[in-house]
Amino acid sequence: MAAGVISVGGKKFAVGLYWQVSDSANAAKNAKAAAKQPGAAADYYCVRSGNTKGRAPQFGLGEQRFGHGWNMPAAAASLANRQPGSWAGVFVVPEGVWFVEVRDDLIAPEGDQMFADEAEAMGRLQEASARGGLEKIYAPASWAIPGAESSSLPSLLSGRADARLQPVRLPAKAKKAIAGALVGSVLLGVAGYYVMDMREQAEMDRLAEEARNATTRAHEEEEQRRQQEEVRRQQEEVRRQQEMARQILQAPAYQRVWENLPKPIDWLAACRVAFENVQVAPLGWTLGAVVCSGSQVTVSWTRGTGPAVIPSGAQVDPTMRAATASFDLPALPPRGLEQLWPADAIVLYSLTNDWQADLSYLPDLAPKPMPDGRQLPPPPWLKRSVNWTVPLSPWTLKGPLVDLPGLVIESLTWTQAGEWQIQGVLYEQRK
Repeated sequence: MAAGVISVGGKKFAVGLYWQVSDSANAAKNAKAAAKQPGAAADYYCVRSGNTKGRAPQFGLGEQRFGHGWNMPAAAASLANRQPGSWAGVFVVPEGVWFVEVRDDLIAPEGDQMFADEAEAMGRLQEASARGGLEKIYAPASWAIPGAESSSLPSLLSGRADARLQPVRLPAKAKKAIAGALVGSVLLGVAGYYVMDMREQAEMDRLAEEARNATTRAHEEEEQRRQQEEVRRQQEEVRRQQEMARQILQAPAYQRVWENLPKPIDWLAACRVAFENVQVAPLGWTLGAVVCSGSQVTVSWTRGTGPAVIPSGAQVDPTMRAATASFDLPALPPRGLEQLWPADAIVLYSLTNDWQADLSYLPDLAPKPMPDGRQLPPPPWLKRSVNWTVPLSPWTLKGPLVDLPGLVIESLTWTQAGEWQIQGVLYEQRK
């Protein structure tokens, strides 16, 4: 995980806080108590108040070793206050890639994380999406995630800087400084009383004018610094985009095979339509095998005893002991754009939904070198073989046939045991 401070619009924001819901209205007291628990390493806390719509108050805990500091605003709270509901997003900032997840208007406990690598952040976003319940997803436009918005972080924050960090324990030096400041304020007040009596009004006006000029210069210098920081950030973003474009041009254009094939559930429905042409028990014949593969259904029968007829649409071999037939599937449209899941999301889905298919990784062959000898990177995905036996008619199933992106069925076979065997390939996002 990367550092805990990001720059947005010239401001520094704290990220990477651990968020908890407060069980009472005094969230600050609960935050300090949680920070002082054995094993806790929190140096700062911030509070996000509840609201009239029923949202409970919550607090975030931060650490000085991540760069967190006194009075620094929390990015997750600032953004969640502007974007209520249930959503998740990934934003590219100069310091790395920031992931944030909000559920029912509350920041998730581990929904405020900083990554140095875009692939790790994409995996975290896909895990959040796989759990469902999100009303909106924010992601970089270059990721091409269907339905995701690519709004910029500065425009979403709109200048908000909420829930500022406070120290869990007030340092001894700070306590002494505060006491000294109070004493100094009293002494200055007494001295000022006598100065007011001794100095002329003209001198007071001169000092006030100098103070105003100093304040104006400070504001102008701060605005100039902010503008320079924004220009630098924009230049870095342009360089980053140019570097990504250069890498894309150099990378091989691997074909996303699964996007040119029909959806599994549509292909099984087409097999069912073709199966309606098959004679299950024509006179004098026993059904041997039924296979749906590619764009055809292939059927074979073996000759029994007694009189027989020629099965509908079949060819009888010269020995008249066997017959075969094939029937075309209706035309199907390609499935279109599908974003693959990483291995963690596939494993989580298979276990949660009790998917009893056998999955095995296929050999990961390296691409051929370029003519100049350069070794090309592998495609951004891996392949697993899929073998799945089901006792029911497969077109009545849903589950992975609908949910899993990158699933391609290569064949559907009926066995004389009355079962259906599904064989295919599952494409998986490479880490």
